[in-house]
Amino acid sequence: MLAEILDAADKRGETVLVTAYGQPFSAKSLTGMMAHWCKLGLPKGLTLHGLRKSLGVYLAEAEASTRQLMDVLGRDDIDHAELYSREASQVRLAVQGMDRLARLVTRKPLLGEPFGEPPLRPNARIPG
Repeated sequence: MLAEILDAADKRGETVLVTAYGQPFSAKSLTGMMAHWCKLGLPKGLTLHGLRKSLGVYLAEAEASTRQLMDVLGRDDIDHAELYSREASQVRLAVQGMDRLARLVTRKPLLGEPFGEPPLRPNARIPG
C-alpha cells in the first residue's frame, strides 16, 4: 500500500511530502500535519518518530548497512543505527535457528536409517 501511495506522489527531488504550495514541510508543520492526518482517519497514536523507527527496523531487516541506516534516517550518531541492526540480526538468527530445528525434527530418515532416531555420527559416544 505504501509503495502505491509513494509511486503516485508528486515527488520533488528527495522530498516526498510537500505542502499545498509544493514546498517541503518544516519539522513543525509536518508534526502538525501528522496530527491532522490522524484526525482524518489514521490510527491514533501514530507519530513521526514512530514512522522513522519503523523505517529503521525495515531497513535493518533488509540488511542495510549501519551507514545506510544513518543516512536514510538523518542521524549522525551510530548508536540508533547499531541498535536497529542488532535487533534485526537477533530476529534473523532466531528465525534461522528455529528453521534448522524444524528441519531436524521433521526430517525424513534416509534409506537404511532407523525411523525416528538420528543417525550416529562418526566418533559419537554411545550412552551407557
